[in-house]
Amino acid sequence: METGKIELTPEQKSVLDALSQETGEPVSALIDRALEDLQEHLRAGRAKGGQERHPAEKTAPKPIWEKFIEASREIPDEELDRLPTDLASQVDHYIYGTPKR
Repeated sequence: METGKIELTPEQKSVLDALSQETGEPVSALIDRALEDLQEHLRAGRAKGGQERHPAEKTAPKPIWEKFIEASREIPDEELDRLPTDLASQVDHYIYGTPKR
């Protein structure tokens, strides 16, 4: 077996130590199992036609305005027709009940 230095964050070390105590398995066995599971997961994803990605690679989150646009598409036209036409200019009136300007 080849030994090498792997730097773990304190949180990662804490999780491994807790799992080792909980399961009674040495940390090296837990790491072996985690790597085997990851390898199996990646292979299954490729078999289903998924794109192969590095596990640390993350997709960028959608900007909030795109989420709003997607959500607004689900609002029925009848509900949108019920909105006041002066909502933007009289927002204080509709939210806080102040007199219209």
